[in-house]
Amino acid sequence: MPTLKSSPDIVFAVSPANAQSAYMPFYFLYLAGYLEKCGYTVEILNPHEKDLEANIGLILRELAIKRPRYVGLSCFVTDFNIITDLAARIKHSIIGTRILVGNAHPSIAPEDFISEHSPFDIVVRGEGELTVAEILSHPAEVSEPGIIRGIAYLKEGKPMITQNRELMDLAECGMPAYHLIDVEWYKKIRKSIIRRLATVGAVIYTGRGCPFQCTFCASNTVWQANDATREHPLVRKRPLAHVMQDLGILQNVHGFDFFYILDDTFGIREEDAIAFCDAYRASGLRMLWGAETRASCIRNERIVSILREAGCIQLDFGVESGSPRMLKSIKKGCDVGQIAKAFELCRKGGLRTFANVLINLPGEQAADLAKTEGLLAEIKPTYTSIGVTQPYPGTEIAAHLPARVLKEDYQSLNRLFPADKFRLSAHQGDLRQILLSWFARYGVDTPFESSLFKADWRYWRALLTSKHRAAYLWFILKEVLLGPLRFIKSSLLTSKGEAWQ
Repeated sequence: MPTLKSSPDIVFAVSPANAQSAYMPFYFLYLAGYLEKCGYTVEILNPHEKDLEANIGLILRELAIKRPRYVGLSCFVTDFNIITDLAARIKHSIIGTRILVGNAHPSIAPEDFISEHSPFDIVVRGEGELTVAEILSHPAEVSEPGIIRGIAYLKEGKPMITQNRELMDLAECGMPAYHLIDVEWYKKIRKSIIRRLATVGAVIYTGRGCPFQCTFCASNTVWQANDATREHPLVRKRPLAHVMQDLGILQNVHGFDFFYILDDTFGIREEDAIAFCDAYRASGLRMLWGAETRASCIRNERIVSILREAGCIQLDFGVESGSPRMLKSIKKGCDVGQIAKAFELCRKGGLRTFANVLINLPGEQAADLAKTEGLLAEIKPTYTSIGVTQPYPGTEIAAHLPARVLKEDYQSLNRLFPADKFRLSAHQGDLRQILLSWFARYGVDTPFESSLFKADWRYWRALLTSKHRAAYLWFILKEVLLGPLRFIKSSLLTSKGEAWQ
């Protein structure tokens, strides 16, 4: 058991590019909760300035004061340059601090982070709790990191990747370390938790892992950086008692009104979804919630009724395409009939629906786009999100490209601003113009977001009885009054190729 000291064992720094994210840094919260449970001293730096350089400056100043043994960073492909630059500045200003990097991109492509001039000392591959705890268990710098499973490091100028670590029993995780962040900041009313509804909401996980093989998604590659076993398979559930305890903290300690289940696929087994609903009703908790699932998981009126009775108000689906040919090509694992049935069941059962759609799928033709438009007209989602398929590292799509996606390409892998270099479709339509026209057609970018008001009485009762009700009223009033101005601003930014929110 480590000895407590003034300098923390590890400080996790949230990407300065994600400072305004509505999601709590759950990957660090779970890691920190487990490490504290093991007796280590942990802190999380999560500045919320809108200016990137201001966030970097705050992180550097705090690290210079705290001088931890290790700094932990998290990286996704689109913030690779920002995280690499931050690591280099930490190395330069805080001599002796070792830098760990983990999450999706390091798990998929550890060699991107390990080179002769890299500022990173150790890449944590896949699930990080057990690996980081073992790294911290050494009283000094590990003389031979190769003894630690689940990492990558540099040895004699060459990147070394150690044996995979096994997936852990999620009963060992404990609670996320909410006390290490400014939870109040995340209690601002936003439309991005239960998407496109005004909520004071938080995100949770009820399990980890995904068994599907969608060609555009890297989730499976990330999880396969660990080895599944019979005791700990690829898809694992948190103990329901832990989930209810977590939700109780969010409602009763921190005052959240809503939550969203961000599992790769909630309800992949119907009995798991029913067990969650039973436990939630028995808990006496009152928060309303939404979840991300698959059309193939919503097969009958009974499951919709059970979800609704347990407080579910919205289900989000990856529709991707209305073309049977495209769905088969991307290995979606469901068909147009299942998609149509799931949306019909939700509509009849009183649940809002969110449909995510992709254009620029490999081999996509104009006829496939027309079929997607036809399906959207049939299923009538409450809200539709549209993105451009990108060849993210770790996906089957990227693996089948004629040439490898290079580091200098990573910042271009933007779902809203397609680069011709990554055109995957067979048609020659202007992807940018298709995206903008669909934004307008399906109300993605509009002066008045009508989906904000498409909710049943349970939602409005939650707002009226919440201690945040005055803030909700003011938020919705601003949406109505300022929506047209926001639309004009976003349209101008979009026309210039800048970020659309």
